[in-house]
Amino acid sequence: LQEAYCVVDKNGFRFTVQKSNCLQANVYLKKDLFTRFECEGHHQFGLNLTLFLECLNMLGSSSGNQIALSISYAGEGHPILLQMVDGDVYSSGGIHPLEKEEPADFCWEDCKAINRVIIRSVPIKDALQELDWWGQKLQLRMVPGRPRGHQVLKMNTKGMHGACEVEFPSTCDAISEFDCSQETMQEYRFSLLQPLIKALSLADKVCIRSGQGGMLQAQLMIKDESRITTFVEFLICADAMVEEEDTQFGASAMQDD
Repeated sequence: LQEAYCVVDKNGFRFTVQKSNCLQANVYLKKDLFTRFECEGHHQFGLNLTLFLECLNMLGSSSGNQIALSISYAGEGHPILLQMVDGDVYSSGGIHPLEKEEPADFCWEDCKAINRVIIRSVPIKDALQELDWWGQKLQLRMVPGRPRGHQVLKMNTKGMHGACEVEFPSTCDAISEFDCSQETMQEYRFSLLQPLIKALSLADKVCIRSGQGGMLQAQLMIKDESRITTFVEFLICADAMVEEEDTQFGASAMQDD
């Protein structure tokens, strides 16, 4: 995931990265996060994330002092300018945007979310890291409560070393909300879950929704020092959807041959 699709408008930034048609991540940076934000019109372009992060590291401070960062873009045909001020030290650099196609529409709004759970990020991250050691696929189940109010989030996997299962009942301290109208069960590849697991270490809470067809949405809530919330969204296809995509790709490749 080295390239991102960036959209800038009056509301802030949106960065989107995608892996085939199986995983999509969206980061929303509201204009409230910035001490000053100005944008005329609507801009969209591709961005080399690796190069962007290298520039931030090169220009950034090693003294531990708080620094000021300015990002400016004059429009198509111009580079993205980065300027940093660290005390009396001023540094700047530029990155040329990329021509990148707009990301695929995962049609989450059409999936009709069935179940939803809001849980603290640390327990779910620890559980996923433990389960990742045991197998290559995660089975995720949301089970409605009987009586109502006793729903359960179940995660398990199995592999050469054995099997492992973790349960989060709706009554546990880690869960703040749990809406489950019907039982759902899908499998997801840990190779697609890795970016989510890594991002969980930065979040306070995560809202997990299961949709019709097996699509999984995980929305991470990250708060900065001023308590402004930034949202990072992951859309992950179930293993059955990934296998269908692989089959279609293979059939298309054979026809081309």
